[in-house]
Amino acid sequence: MSNTKSFQDQAFVLHSVPYKETSLIVELFCREHGRLPVIAKGAKRPHSGLRAVLVSFQPLQVRFLGRSEVKTLTHAEWLGGFLAPQGRALFASYYLNELLMRGLGREDRHVGLFDLYAGTLQAMVDGEDMNICIRRFEVGLLDALGYGLDWRVDRHGQRIDAQAVYHWVDQEGWAHPDGGGVNPVHGNPVEPLVPGQTVLDIQAGQWSNAAASALKPVTRRLLMAHVAPNGLLSRAWMEQLIRS
Repeated sequence: MSNTKSFQDQAFVLHSVPYKETSLIVELFCREHGRLPVIAKGAKRPHSGLRAVLVSFQPLQVRFLGRSEVKTLTHAEWLGGFLAPQGRALFASYYLNELLMRGLGREDRHVGLFDLYAGTLQAMVDGEDMNICIRRFEVGLLDALGYGLDWRVDRHGQRIDAQAVYHWVDQEGWAHPDGGGVNPVHGNPVEPLVPGQTVLDIQAGQWSNAAASALKPVTRRLLMAHVAPNGLLSRAWMEQLIRS
């Protein structure tokens, strides 16, 4: 008798690729188990119950088992409550998935990030400002991975001044553009200027389109440095969508 333990979790499909003739290897983002690859046996068969369920951007209840890195999916059920993203929201959702695929290690638990991802998908489908949705998720991802921005103080421990302007120096913090806010390795400013009031607004959870736009160069550079140093396939899509 097999003593392999079975697990269940909430999950979203991040990516899938064919496996053998009738199966798929599916990358799941699970609430309790993090990013997890599973084999969905027979999922490519026309009458498979998994075929219609294993789609991106929809909440699932899943069960899986196995001791190896790649588990075996034994059950997947649509939880409902989400409309499928369309148009700009669809391409933005693919961008979120690519960030998670690049940034998350296998089986690293990120409950807060899972909830943020679900909330971001829902917000974009509901028509909330795309710029704000994306930036808020990028900030949450960076924070979950340990590269988050400090919204309270600058790199010297001084409280953020609403009347000042700052740029972000990686691994140091917010810096005034006084000649000291340069990258110690490359000798160049790391980021364009961000108003102190914007930093304080985001700390208070008060997002605006202007704040999201001001923060975009900061999150972009941090993502390229720590999440996707070789670039993102979906970045060009997003740039085109935001300009359109």
